[in-house]
Amino acid sequence: MANGIWYNPREISKCERSSQRRKKTTLLKAGQNMASSDKAVKTVHVTAYTQGNAFEDGLLGVNTEITRKGYFGGLSAQLLNNRKFFAGDQAPAGWDVSGETAAFITDRKEESLCRSNFIDVRNGCLSQTSQYIRLKQEDTYEVKIWAKAISESAELTVNACGETATLKLFANSEPYTELSCRIAAGDATVNNKEGTFAITVKGEAEIFEVSLMCVDNFYGMRKDVVEALKYIAPTSVRFPGGCAADHFDWHQSLVAPEFRVPAHGGNKWFLFPDTYNQDCLDVGLNEFMMLCKEIGAEPEITVSLLLSNGEDARKYVEYCNGGANTEFGAKRQALGFDAFNVKLWFVGNEVYFFGREYQHDAVLAAARTDEIIRGMRAADKDIIPVPGLTWAEAFKPWNHTFVAAMKEPYEFVSYHNYIGILPDASQGENGMATCEMLETNFADGSDIGLDFYKNELFSDSFGPIRVCADEWNYSWGKSSSNALFFSNCLQFHFFANYADKYHISRAEFFMPVNEGMITVDGPECRVESSGELLKLMQGHRGGKIMRATSDSDDADLLITSHEDRLYVSVVNRRSEPLKLDIDGFSAVNSVQIRTGEYSFSSNEYVIDRPEEPDNVVSGHSILFMTLEKTCRD
Repeated sequence: MANGIWYNPREISKCERSSQRRKKTTLLKAGQNMASSDKAVKTVHVTAYTQGNAFEDGLLGVNTEITRKGYFGGLSAQLLNNRKFFAGDQAPAGWDVSGETAAFITDRKEESLCRSNFIDVRNGCLSQTSQYIRLKQEDTYEVKIWAKAISESAELTVNACGETATLKLFANSEPYTELSCRIAAGDATVNNKEGTFAITVKGEAEIFEVSLMCVDNFYGMRKDVVEALKYIAPTSVRFPGGCAADHFDWHQSLVAPEFRVPAHGGNKWFLFPDTYNQDCLDVGLNEFMMLCKEIGAEPEITVSLLLSNGEDARKYVEYCNGGANTEFGAKRQALGFDAFNVKLWFVGNEVYFFGREYQHDAVLAAARTDEIIRGMRAADKDIIPVPGLTWAEAFKPWNHTFVAAMKEPYEFVSYHNYIGILPDASQGENGMATCEMLETNFADGSDIGLDFYKNELFSDSFGPIRVCADEWNYSWGKSSSNALFFSNCLQFHFFANYADKYHISRAEFFMPVNEGMITVDGPECRVESSGELLKLMQGHRGGKIMRATSDSDDADLLITSHEDRLYVSVVNRRSEPLKLDIDGFSAVNSVQIRTGEYSFSSNEYVIDRPEEPDNVVSGHSILFMTLEKTCRD
């Protein structure tokens, strides 16, 4: 079994029992183990409670960017990479093509369904072998092929991981024919590290697109990943993310996935590195909205400063929020969707860095931002715009100029906060130098970037400003680890405890699928420690944050009051266990996410739900407790 906890939404208790069994066999370094019985337990006394501001539900959001393995290889049910043959020069990237004749057609894009490239094969084969083509036993998969017979007829034999089917294609006057068949996964397809999909052609045919998906999907998304998102329960979801917004044409969502022109990553090497610098947009705007409805999260949208203008933004909002009597609201209704009622709209993303002409001219960027906001408000006066800003030293002059030049009123501002990068060899084994640094993170209750917003950028006008930390994590592009989890615990606590100080109203973790909270590996899906963290943080919702005095900085506390009880989460900043003595209260239940080796290379953890509540938190772990007042004679 890989690191982490495999997640089956129908078998939560089984999952937790499995994690307990794994604890007994985990081998860890001395001084960094899960068990606490062999360590000196330090008691931390907590007293003097005063009630503060309400816990902000908006802090529990996530940012689902169309990038890396967030969608393809993650949320998307599609198993074929570059399925529209968009990427490639002499041959389609990721595909092997052979035959009596086999041509990669790149100069007749108007003949394809989505203005892409296509393949002409005569008595040959096209195939793809990858880690993503792994079928799940007992599941049924649908193969679709969009093709045109060049010979009078052609026979297409499909092979998906050894399971085969034959389809007949006949010449006709239509621009293409859609063929489909279903394949049941057999025993031989299970537990393979990679699989192969192939189409053997007898005769001659032009192949425009292909698809391989589990029949039991949710609007083209994997049901197990959707269920995992529902389980961790984010309060909001941002789409199409940050940098991906500058490559996402929302108009493509007005047609079925097979007709959508793929998105190209341009010179952003980090955007689509796993899909040959393109994305087929199998999950578009409408599918995203259905995802939010299914998991009970508020949708948030990013509008590109590079692709949009005032009129386009007006149409975008009208499509999402307009009534059936409006032009674009009617288009949405015709597709079978009621109004999405999106309230929060991010205007631009990291324009100061990726904004082409706007990154060099903050006045021009402000003018385009104003234009877009006016256009959106023309369609829906109640939308909430969020201009993009930064605290980075190199861009401070840009920010000052941008804010001074803005004319349209706004309340929310964007804030991106990544703690660090992956450690290198100079930082010691498993990045221990970085891990030691993380132990003191946010200990003084301050943040250099938010201090810039409050004390410099909006020094005379911070009162009404609300901060939306729409991208935060230890770092982007990294998989789950115990060090990343520990950093996330402290950052969650900081946002909540200092929401009043810095006016933090919302925060969106970047990003949930395959970068910290949920890991998808072939047919398997698991919720990681940071996903369990988000789930357990839900207990603070509806409460008032309590200020408490502690006799040790080793315990990082978040306490919320809920009528006759307290909900407490405590992060242990040190490697030795801590015992919590909370004056006047006793625990009625507890849950602990208890980590193994504290490093970037380990992802071992267990979830403890003892029958009798525990008030001891292990090193670099987090304990959640529900407390009631202690009865006194």
